[in-house]
Order: sequence, then C-alpha cells, then structure tokens
Amino acid sequence: MRVALTGATGLIGSAIARRLAGDGHDVRTFGRTAKSDVRHDLAGGERLDPASLAGCGALIHAAGVVDEDFSDRLRAFAKAIAGTEALGTAARDAGIRRWIYVSSAHVYGSLEGRIDESSPPNPLSDYAIAHFASEQILRRVGAGAAGLVLRPCAVFGMPPDLGRFNRWSLIPFGFPRDAVAGRIVLKTPGLQHRNFVAADSLGSLVSRWLAEAATSVDVANAPGGESMTVYDFARLCARVAQEETGRDCAIERPVAAGSSAAALDYRSRHGAAPRSTLLDDHVRGLIRALFEKARP
Repeated sequence: MRVALTGATGLIGSAIARRLAGDGHDVRTFGRTAKSDVRHDLAGGERLDPASLAGCGALIHAAGVVDEDFSDRLRAFAKAIAGTEALGTAARDAGIRRWIYVSSAHVYGSLEGRIDESSPPNPLSDYAIAHFASEQILRRVGAGAAGLVLRPCAVFGMPPDLGRFNRWSLIPFGFPRDAVAGRIVLKTPGLQHRNFVAADSLGSLVSRWLAEAATSVDVANAPGGESMTVYDFARLCARVAQEETGRDCAIERPVAAGSSAAALDYRSRHGAAPRSTLLDDHVRGLIRALFEKARP
C-alpha cells in the first residue's frame, strides 16, 4: 500500500522506511527537509491539506518529540499536541483508517519491575507527557480507526547520517562516542535498567502489523532481547572501545548509595520484537565508525 511516514530521516523512521520499501510498499515522506515528499513542520501549527495524503492506506508517525526538542518547551508541546492533531485530522479527512505512532516506554513512568501493556501509564517527565498526549490525540482524532502504539525503551542502530545526527544524549549513542574519546561520565550510579531494541526490529513490527487485519487500537511495548543496567552498558562500551582503539576508557560515576534499582522486566503480550542487530554489534560498529571519523 501507499504509506504516509513522518520522521523518515530519523533513526527509527529511516529503519521503517527501508523495511516498508523492501516489502513493496510505496512510502510518502512528510517532514521539514527538502528531501521530503511533502514539506510540513509539525511544530509550526499549520493545517495539513488532506489532499497531501490522498491514496495513502496508513499513517505512520515516527517524528514524535525527542529530548532535544525541550530546549524550547512550548515549541516541543506544540509539536506533540497541535502538530499531531493536524496530522491525525488530515489523515482522517483523507479517509485513512490505519495509523501507527512511535511512542516511548517512558509513558509508564519509572522503568522498574515488570512492565507490560496492562501496566498503567504514569508519564512524569515533559518528554513522557508529550508522547502520551500524542497517543491520546491520535486515539481521539482517529476514533473508529485501527491503530498501533509502539512503546520501545532504548532504541539502537547506526544513524543514517553521523554528521547530522544529534541524539547523542541517548546512551546507545552517547556512551560509544564518549568511549572513543576515552571517558564515560555517568550522572547517576547507573543502577537503573534499560531494555535495548534495534530500530530495524521496529521496522519489522510495523510491516507485520500493516499486513494484519487490525480493527482496533492496540499497544505494543516492542521489547528487545537484551536488558542491562546503564552502568553495565557503559562497561560494554568501554570494553569494545579498548578492543577497537587500543586505548583504555575510564568510567566515572557517583558513588552508589543504598540498594540498587529494581530490575526491569519489560514484556509484551505480542512477544519480543524480532531480533536483527545485536547490541554488541551496534556498539562495535558505531565505535569503529566514530574512531575512523576522528582520525586526522
């Protein structure tokens, strides 16, 4: 089918675009760049012409807010609320009856203990609140349409363009980069757990859902096959960096006080996302690319 996709230049959106194109779908991209098939700024508050979605059988919204958006808090919430509403309304008016939204595990609040789709949302940070608001807006605007809300935890994968990539605040990217520089600095003792899932795996989930005869709105946590503490992930990055560069990497963190955080058991009634890239392979590949890029 023809699919409308936002966020096609991002990590997750580009992985979705590759998988859909490989499966024979016609992907129409929406975004701010000149490379987009349809130019539209979600944070701008403009109405989106439904005609731009003509012929599309599904909308995939993979351009939700990111941490970096909150350098301008009002603009970030405008993107999450007004932007998502404009997008969803145009899709509804264009007759699209299927949508997918890439949200975040952070809508559950504290990432501790067992979490599955039956766990109640408890968004606390601005980032989590904005994602949950976008989920609800699409549910409201697309009432009666089939929808899928994806809530991955820590997504990893090779950025489509290292030179333009700006999500270095995320540990699957920031820690490998810091490891190449020789020092990883943790803001906390790093005892909190994270579940890691490959962006390519999310692309597979999206393609699989489009092939199903969905009739309602569903939530899928999309857990990956690997979980560990933030500190253990830093140790993984330091080890791989030493192997690849021949230089030691120091890890600095505050002294842990009290007991460690409860382990995260991130589950889904749909099962784990199909495994594509292993986390160790991602770290090694990114460190190699960054090391080569840093060479004079």
